[in-house]
Order: sequence, then structure tokens, then C-alpha cells
Amino acid sequence: MNFPYLVLGVLGAASITGVAARITRQYAAAAVLGSTAILLLHSTFYFHYTSDDAYISYRYARNLSDGLGLVWNPGQHVEGYTNFLWVEIIAGLHHLGADIILSGRWLGFALAVIAAGGTYMLATRLVDGAAGRVAGLVAALLLASSGAWALWASAGLEPPLFATLLLAAVMLHLREREHPLTPASGVIWALVAMTRPDGLVLVAVSGIFKIGDAFARLRTTRGTERSLAHEIGALLLWVAAFAAVFAPYFVWRYATYGWLYPNTYYAKVGVGLDQYDRGFRYLASFLEQSGGWLFLVVPLAVAMAPIRRAAALYIFALLVAWMAYVAYIGGDSLLRFRFFAPVMPLFYALIVASMAALIDAIPRERRSHAWLPQAAIAFVVLAAIVFTLHPSSADSNLIVGERRAVADRVDIGRWFRDNLPGDTTVAAVPVGAIAYASRLTVIDMLGINDEHIAHRDVDLGEFAAGHEKYDSDYVLDRQPDIIILFDSLSRSPWTAAEYATLNGAFIPAVVDMLNSPRLAREYERRAVEVREGKWLSLYVRPGAAQVLAKTQAAPP
Repeated sequence: MNFPYLVLGVLGAASITGVAARITRQYAAAAVLGSTAILLLHSTFYFHYTSDDAYISYRYARNLSDGLGLVWNPGQHVEGYTNFLWVEIIAGLHHLGADIILSGRWLGFALAVIAAGGTYMLATRLVDGAAGRVAGLVAALLLASSGAWALWASAGLEPPLFATLLLAAVMLHLREREHPLTPASGVIWALVAMTRPDGLVLVAVSGIFKIGDAFARLRTTRGTERSLAHEIGALLLWVAAFAAVFAPYFVWRYATYGWLYPNTYYAKVGVGLDQYDRGFRYLASFLEQSGGWLFLVVPLAVAMAPIRRAAALYIFALLVAWMAYVAYIGGDSLLRFRFFAPVMPLFYALIVASMAALIDAIPRERRSHAWLPQAAIAFVVLAAIVFTLHPSSADSNLIVGERRAVADRVDIGRWFRDNLPGDTTVAAVPVGAIAYASRLTVIDMLGINDEHIAHRDVDLGEFAAGHEKYDSDYVLDRQPDIIILFDSLSRSPWTAAEYATLNGAFIPAVVDMLNSPRLAREYERRAVEVREGKWLSLYVRPGAAQVLAKTQAAPP
């Protein structure tokens, strides 16, 4: 589907959904069905795209399902994933006989639809009555219209699971403001933090608001000794519910891997102005492409409109804290805001609820036409849909390129699996699909799945997040049988001059390895025809006789 037809299709689906909801009064069902239709329209761009990083999680999941444990290479305990609960679920489905890649794709899509329903419910908690129902419908449709959300709905990683659990935790938190002795949100918050460890940022914000709510209730009950004990007990119950689920996981995790944070954190995050600058640019780009200008209505609604202020301020604080955290760590290098996708349901629910509350605050006698408020919000929403869809036009080409690159890596991995001994060792960048498809021992030259490289002290922020650390001597000391510095297939084997062009690549690990005198001294340039007319150029260790036998010398 061409981009203009996508815009027309999404706008048409949104309009039909709105009319159907108005006629039937079934706003919740319309929100879910309309969001599903829009996500299916998006699938022409995104559905068959699986992120290379997803294959990293899939490799851990398959190793776990096969009885090897949560390891990258057999016997190598390194936490190269940041989505424990997602990996566990995928591993469980694989153990039951499901295909890993299809499981990740369809489970993500199903959770994205569920999150649309959750977005509707959250908006109705912020604004009462008909305005809340309309806000919920619009928020769900805006979410589904976002190219970033649509991409990560089926790209194979954890954002849909994280978003769904986050919505559940927020909804329970709001309910517990009235019923503090039922601390179910503590359990869900533990699952959030087990889906991504940086979910603890949002847990901390919720804890602060829990304490604030307790103080507010104490003021209304005159601070009697009984009420103080009651509030302390409620807080302790919430902490206990969280700890009962999270603490055993954390103890296991620390005992297994030996670090407070996942290996990916050490590979990607440091300190320094360059990193923060990259993070703020990442945040600014997200706001620009996601209708962030609408975020300005939130403080207006809190100050002037009949929105549930305590709930709106809580969600606002969650979003601000998450944005600050993502800016601090320097953002991410993957397409279309993986780190912001999980909070997009909160983002759109709060924005649209604030808009609806502001319009609802206009006295009816001052409205020149009864339909004017609905027309105003419809216009803004349609403009926002087009605004958020616009980056999808460029994405169509990027996604095609990424899909082909990942397909090449899968073919490379399968060729390795079918033609090389099982004890072959490969060093590569990137490693996801190649490692998953080959099942060989793979050295991650970027350090995401390598503890030594991840903990090197390197200035960060100049290049893409997660692509800055390296240690060529360390990699060469491990004597991999194969080193892959460029994993795209070409029409003929690479010459030395073509390899020299990689010196301008923005991946320091590749540049440093090419400039290492040891590489030319200890390895041979070779090539292999992975499929007809498609060649992989690689370096082979002379002692790897069976690899040499399956490859041919590269041209000078």
C-alpha cells in the first residue's frame, strides 16, 4: 500500500469507527475494533518486519526452552537481554511447540490491541461521562495511527507487553487511591519491572504518589493514631506485594549474572554531555513525530478543566520521569522509538482526555453551536493522525531495507548451520539473526552479549547507542574461526578496496578491527556464495580447516 492510500485508509477507518460508536453507543468495542483495523492497515509497512535485536531475545528464549538456561552461548552467563518476562513467555510458547518468530509477532499484535482497550479505559478514568467515552475512543485511534506503535506492535520485542502491564498497573494504582488495602498494583508493578528493569523508574514514581496519597488521606481523617497505622499498613502491603514477586527474581538474576544492571546497560550507557545531547535529540524527535505539541494541553486541563487532577498529575509525572530517564541514557538506535512505544498509551490517553476536559469546560450557553466542540476535537484529531502518520512515508523505504538486511542475516546463519561444524566460533556485528539462525558460538563485537566489552570505559554519545564499545585485541585473542565485518550479501566477493570503504562506517568496532595489524596477519579474506548470486565476504582463521574448505579466497 502506498503512503497516500495508508493515510486515506486510516482516516477512513477512524471516521467510520467514530460514526459507528456514535450510533451504537458502544465506544469501548469501537475503540478496540477500530484500532485493530488501523493496525492491520499499518501491517502493509510493518507486519513482516522483525527487529534484529528481537533475534537476540529469541536466542535466549530458545536456549532456555532447550534446557541450556538463559544464556547467549552455552555455559556463558551474560544478561544480553532486557526483557526477562517477554523472553520467558516466548520460551514457554516454544516449549509448547509454537514457532518463536510467529509467537513474538502475533503475541505483540494481540497485546497492542489489548493496549488500545486499556487506553480507552484509562481516558474514561480521567474524564467523566460522554466526554470521557469520546476521549477514550479518540485516544485509542490515535495510538493505533502512530507508525511507531504499529511498528513495535509486531517487531518481536517487548513494548506491547510492557505497555499492557503498565496500563494495568496505572489503572490499579488509581483504583487503590480509594481502596488502599487492596495493593494489587504492587504485583503488576513487579511484572512491569521484570519485563524491563528500567520499569523501576515508574515504580519509584508510583511509590512517591502512594506516600503522597497517604498523607492526603491523613489530613482528611485528622491524623488519628488508628488512621496513621492504617496508612502505614497499606503502604507496607503494597511494598510486600511488589517484593513477593520481584525479590525472588532479582536474587536469582544477581546470583546468575553478578551485576546490578543488565549487560546491555553497561554496553550502552555511560556519562557525559554527548550522551545526554543524543538523548535529548531522541526525545525531541519523538515529540516532533508523535504530536508532542498536544502535550501542552495537559497543564491547562489540570488548571482549568474538570479532569481528575490527581490522576492526571500522576500520569503526567510518569511520562515526565520516563522522558527524563530516556534522555539521560542517550536514547536508542532502533527504528521508531522503541523506548517510547511502551508509554504511548499513557501519552495519548492523557493528551486526549485533557482536550476533552477543556472542551467540556466551556459553558453550554456559550457554545454557539452544539456540534462545535465535537467538530473542534475531530479536526485536531484528524490533523494529529496525519501528523503522526507522516514519518511512515519515509519508514516504508527504511523498513524494506531493514527487512532485507535481516533476511540476509538469517540466510547467512542458516548457511553456517547447514555447512559448518557445530563447534565453529563466529565474531560478528550485529549478531541477532545470524546467531539465532546459526546456533553457533557467537562473539558479540559490540558487547551487548559480551561482558568484557560491555564494561570497557569508552566515551559515549558520538555514535548510535549500543554501537560504540569494542575491543579488537580481545576478540582476536579468542581466535574466532570467522570474523564478519559487513553482513549484507553482495553480488560478488569483496575486494580489499571495498573493505577499505568501511573505514568511514559509523561503527567503531568495525573500523578498529580493520585497522588492526593482527587482522591481516592472523586471518584470510574469504567469501562464500550463500545463495545463488549472493556472496558473503568474511575473514577466516587459517587454522579453521573445515571453514576454509567451504569458502574461497577473496579477490585482491
